[in-house]
Amino acid sequence: MRYGGIDEAGYGPTLGPLAVVGVGIDAPADVDLARLFAGTGVRDSKTLHKPGNLAPLEQVALGGLGWLLGRQPSTAAEVFTALGETALERTQPWQHGADTMALPLSATHVPHWSLHDAQPFGVRGGLIHAGTYNHFITSSGNKADLELHAVKRLLGWVADSTPATVVVDRLGGRRFYRDALQAVWPDSEIAILEEAAHASRYDITGRQVAFLVGGEGASPLTALASCIAKYARELHMLLFNRHWCAAVPGLAPTAGYPEDARRWLAALGDHRYAPLGPELVRGWPRF
Repeated sequence: MRYGGIDEAGYGPTLGPLAVVGVGIDAPADVDLARLFAGTGVRDSKTLHKPGNLAPLEQVALGGLGWLLGRQPSTAAEVFTALGETALERTQPWQHGADTMALPLSATHVPHWSLHDAQPFGVRGGLIHAGTYNHFITSSGNKADLELHAVKRLLGWVADSTPATVVVDRLGGRRFYRDALQAVWPDSEIAILEEAAHASRYDITGRQVAFLVGGEGASPLTALASCIAKYARELHMLLFNRHWCAAVPGLAPTAGYPEDARRWLAALGDHRYAPLGPELVRGWPRF
């Protein structure tokens, strides 16, 4: 049976990418996922990662990627490649250097995962940078639609066979997903099992898909997707800050969230950022 989890990192920031990640495994129908992942350290990335200490998140993200891919990524570029981003797509100078950023950066030991009774199906994702983000918002809609577009693509991948069970961390306040699921499986009947404040559940011809508030706590696969997404975003922010702090002496690094991003942009100076605005700042020119 296929089990999957989907989550994002970086939905709110002004700077840096939005990362959306899906992971999948094949395991018996009666598997206890919580017990299966009990020794891995997997949990919601927001509780695992603390500013200034990348090691706990890195241990889980690299351990999980190593198991899912069959080989632990040794550079940031390999992490990005696993999520579908190629070197040719990293066109901005603050995205360069991924191939020479050796991993792990902070973790002194990344354990080898051995999960009995389960086989890795894989990992996929999307790293959505400001240029892509702004183009979508201008031409197609809002950032909630952008995230949903990425989630639909991952659902079609991870639940490509039946039976399947997938847990997606709830997308903001969105409660109704039937139309989105119908777009993924246009020839299937979508049965609404629940559309409540805390959960939206559907059956799609043997596929159980749930959008849950706090999905990372409900499924270790969703938590693992969260950790990998957060780790990939953190790697991109390290490249970002490395570039800009070298280019502008005295410039303090940024995590990219709105208030700090405004501080950072003011310190950078509009003469530097304005020419790069659409490729640098989400929501440009209103941010």
